[in-house]
Parts: sequence; C-alpha cells; structure tokens
Amino acid sequence: MIDKFKFRTLPVLAAAVLLASCSPNEVMTDTGHDGLVPVTLSAAVGDGVQTRTVSADKDEAPTRCYVQAFTTDDNGKTLTPASGDLAKPLDMGEPTAEGTFSLANVYLNPNETYVFLYWADNVKKTDAPEGLTDLRYADYYKDIIAWAKRSEIWKYQKSEPTEITAELKHVVTKVTLKTTTNVEAGSKITVTVPTTYTEYNVADETVMKVAETNDTSFEHIVGNPITGTTDGAEVFSFYALVDEVNQDLTLANGTNSQQVTNVPLGPNKHTTLVGDVKNLGLTNVTFTASVDGNWGSTATEIIGLDIADDGSTYIVSSPAALQAWATAVQNNPSLNCTLADNITLSEVAEGGSNWTTVGNFAGTFDGAGHTITGLTGTAGFFDKIDINGVVKNLRLENVQITESGCGAIARESSGTITACSVSGFIEGSSNSTTQGVGGIVGYNNVGSVSGCSMEGTVTNSGMYVGGIVGLCYNGSVINCHSSATVTGTASVGGIVGRQYGTNPKVIASSSTGDVISTRTNDNSYVGGVVGHANGGSIICCYATGDISGEHQQVGGVVGYNNSTIIACYHAEGNVSGTDNVGGVVGYADRGTVTACHWSGTATDGIGSGTGEATKVEDNWTDAVSKMNAALTDYDWEWSLDTTNPDALPIPVKKETN
Repeated sequence: MIDKFKFRTLPVLAAAVLLASCSPNEVMTDTGHDGLVPVTLSAAVGDGVQTRTVSADKDEAPTRCYVQAFTTDDNGKTLTPASGDLAKPLDMGEPTAEGTFSLANVYLNPNETYVFLYWADNVKKTDAPEGLTDLRYADYYKDIIAWAKRSEIWKYQKSEPTEITAELKHVVTKVTLKTTTNVEAGSKITVTVPTTYTEYNVADETVMKVAETNDTSFEHIVGNPITGTTDGAEVFSFYALVDEVNQDLTLANGTNSQQVTNVPLGPNKHTTLVGDVKNLGLTNVTFTASVDGNWGSTATEIIGLDIADDGSTYIVSSPAALQAWATAVQNNPSLNCTLADNITLSEVAEGGSNWTTVGNFAGTFDGAGHTITGLTGTAGFFDKIDINGVVKNLRLENVQITESGCGAIARESSGTITACSVSGFIEGSSNSTTQGVGGIVGYNNVGSVSGCSMEGTVTNSGMYVGGIVGLCYNGSVINCHSSATVTGTASVGGIVGRQYGTNPKVIASSSTGDVISTRTNDNSYVGGVVGHANGGSIICCYATGDISGEHQQVGGVVGYNNSTIIACYHAEGNVSGTDNVGGVVGYADRGTVTACHWSGTATDGIGSGTGEATKVEDNWTDAVSKMNAALTDYDWEWSLDTTNPDALPIPVKKETN
C-alpha cells in the first residue's frame, strides 16, 4: 500500500492537476433588470497553492484577476461571449489578504447556459496593460506568476442565494536554480529555455502554440555572495509559460555555459536544478532536476509507488514512480528499488533524453525480471555503482545511448551486476580519460558482472569497447554473453575491450557477434572475447563471429595477450588482419595459452608467440576432452551435444556434491 507519508516534502515527477470547480449552481430567486438574476462571482488561490506561493516560497500573491462570461449550448465546446458587462474580461477589483477576488451583483440571463473564465497574475496595477480583451487568448508577461481557471457549465436554478466560486490553478512553470558551490557577488547567471509562449487559452487550458518564443533567457545578477551547500543554495527562481514537455535548458555563468538535458517542465510544475553553478561549462559538472509535479499541493500520491514499511525500498511500477525513486536516491544513495511491473519511458525527439542517470548508487536495485523500455539519452541507467551497490534481474530494451564513456547499466561499477540484459544501440567516444564503452558497463573497476547479456550494437569512435565491458580493472566477468556487433578503433573485444591489473577475470563467457577494429596505422588489439588482455585470466570462453582488424594483433579469442588463457576457442567466423593474426591469439607477448582451439580460415592458432593452440578439423569431441582436462581446478567445464554433428561446445557449471 502507498504510505500517505509526507509526499509534500518529497520531490517527485507526477502529472497532477490542482482541481477547481464552481460551487453548486445556485442563484438569487429574485429577478430584476428585465428578468436577469444577480449572482456573486469569487475566485481564489486555493489553500495549497496559497501556502506555497504566498508564504513558503515567498512568491507574490495575485494582484489582479479578470473574469469573462460565455454562453454555450453544446456542453461547453463552443463559447460565445455573453452579453452585458461580462462580454469582455472584467477586473474583479482588489484581492483580500488571502488572495481572494469577489464580484457582486452580476446579472445573468436565467435562460442561458454559461461558462466563466478567470485569469489572475501578480502584475502590479501600475504596470498592468490596458486590460485583457478575450480570456480565450490571454497575454502572458515574462517572469510573472499566473493562475487561471475555466469553470464548469453553469445553468440557472431556483434555490437559496449563494456565490459561484472558482479555485484557481497555476498555468506557469516555476524553475529554481540552486548551487552546490560558492558563487561570487556580481556573477551573471542565465537560464535559457528553448521554447516558451506568450498567450494562454483559458477555455482550453492550453498554451497558444502560435505564440511561441524561442530561446527565452532569464537573467540574474548575484548581489551578495552565495555559499553553496550539499543540497544546493538558491541562486534565483523564474516563471515561464511552457507546454507539458521536457526541454534542454542552457545554464550560463558569464561566458561559461552548458546544457542540462531533458528537464521536465509544464504548467503547475516547480522544477529545481541543483549543481555546480560556479564551474558551468567545465568537465564533469552535472545537474540534477527534482520536480514538484503538483506545485502548491499539500500532498501528491504517486500512482505506481509503494514504499516498504522501513522506508528503505521503493516498489515501483510506473515511470513517475521510477523518477520519484531516482530523485530520492540522489540524497540517499543506499535507497533500494524493486520493480513491480514493466515500465516504458516516454519517447523523445532525436537528440533528446528521457532519463537522468543515477549518481553514486550504493543500494540494491532489483528488476525482478521486469523490463524498462526505451531509455534514451547521453548516459546509462546508473552513472556509478558503489562497491556496496547491487543491480540484478533487470532488462533494458531498446536503449539508445550516446556518450563518451558509457554502459547501458552503468558508466562505472565497483559493485555487483548480475542477471541483467540489454538490447539496443550504444555509441561512445572513450579514451584513457573517459575509460570505456560497454554494453553493460563502460568501466568495471574491481566490480563483478555475471549472468548478463547484450544484443544490438556497441560502437566506440575511440579505444576500449566491449560487448559486455569496455575496460576492466581487476574486476570479473562471468557467464556473460554478447551477440552484439562491437566496433572501435583499438582494444575491441566481443566481451571485454581491455582487461588489466593483477587479477581481472573473464570466465565462461561467449560472443557470437562480429568484432571490428578500424585502426589502420597501429596495433588493432581486437579479439573475439578480449581485445587487449594485460594481466589476469580468460577461462572457458568462446567466440564465433568474424573478428577483423585493419592492422595487426587480431585473434579469434584474444588480440594481444599478457594473461593466462585456458580452454578457450574460436569457431565458424573468419579472423582477418594485416599481421600477427591467429585463430586463438593474435600476439602472445607474455602470459600463457593452454588447451585452446580454433576452426575456420586462420592459418595459425597463434599469430606471433607461443602457446597450446590446436585446429579442429572434424568434430569437437577430442577438443572438449583436452579442454576439460585443463579445467580440473575450475568451476566450469565444456559440454558437447554428441548427437548433433554441427554442435559447438558450451560452458556449464560443474555439479557440486
């Protein structure tokens, strides 16, 4: 069950609308003015909205409110301006201290059906324009708070006298920028919103798309120095009339600027951006966006979110609930999450993003066998998984990720990733600084990846790219499989691009996709399992795709070897390059190669160097026997379906007593 706990203080992403309606359709029974009936109209900022706008956030209260009446005879679909004083918007006068406007003795035709439109804002009387001419097309002025409401259909009924009331709601988004670092006095801070609007249709409760403004900049000059805090110290806030859509904002501090992608904006939302304002434009400066999806409400219930009794685990079954967890975990890296259903993220335009990567995660994320579909953007699901972090039983489908160093599950991991699968497209441009591009993890830093798979394409315009892991330092990759096409300049592997350190391991893993190095003027370091193996071990692994390099050091299993390779093979696919090309290892520099095999077009098992590599001419029975003999001290062995002459050996876990 959803805990009705204090959702007010929880930043959430939830599509909520503050409801407002007329009171019962009751009017004065007496008539006058040629049979017209008098009523009193009132409009107020509701309790929840008032609390947020008047006191809690120190926003200004509404200073003016207009009302206009329309007649209708088709359930409110077609509106015709009413006759009399309310044919055009009428100023409702000065508000009370609580922000309530009232207009008495409005005379209406008892034979007509009416709809009332209200518009309020905090423009000062001295700055207000001549007046509004039609509330179906209300002009909005930059950086003010605005409220509006379309009433429900009203029809005269004889009853006790009463007033017709409306509770207004925000039509603008509020954006607050907070800084985690100190900002000097005199700094010029600017936030640019790609698309804003200057007109609002109160009748339809939508922005007027024809009144679009591009690249609207909201500027603030810092008066007193700001001391940054972990949670962010406020720099400034502004208001904008926008549509319900994510936008890529540009933040600037003087001449330094950077983009913050996929920021959720919309009427009645309050978005808070928190990050390093001082160092905008520099490397590794990131911002998080938290959203109060019902600006001004006292409580927001997120559909699809349940929370464990001890508060340690979010149980999630909707995109809004997933975002609520992602927002909360920024302040509590150990906050667990369990998926209770499949989740499809919203579609975005080309180059857009629908997910903000989760930072240094130290909890447990259990996909429970469910799927998150459509993750799109410049980063994977997690940025970094801490040594205590666990991600398991998660499927990511149709991912589209483009970033320098990245992986669909995580850019970097020192924790545990198990039983996860990914399908889609991953493209990076990593080097020794950005550390690697992988289907599951870009940089596996002493972490464990097991029982995972990748399907699709993994591409890197730089070095260190693998179907599962791009770069592996003293970590382990066990029982993983990739059918992805993997392409990069150098250090390209079907499973791991490059492994190094004292004890990295790749065990019982396989690649059936093509592996390609595009480097033309230096060593390719491309292998069906590991491209560049500089330390550690590779045990009981195989590859079957085409392994190709435009230059040298190309191997069916490993391109360059300075590790221990035991009982591995390459079969079926071609292995090609200019020099140091081998069916098992391209260049055996140091290390050892024991009980390994290959079949296919490669002339030699080891292109340069020495090791135990045997070509399989007919069937794999003898090869399996020799490989299993070398695996006596390990937990894995080869299994071969002897009833199928075309079968290839597969690694299986040994049974234990």
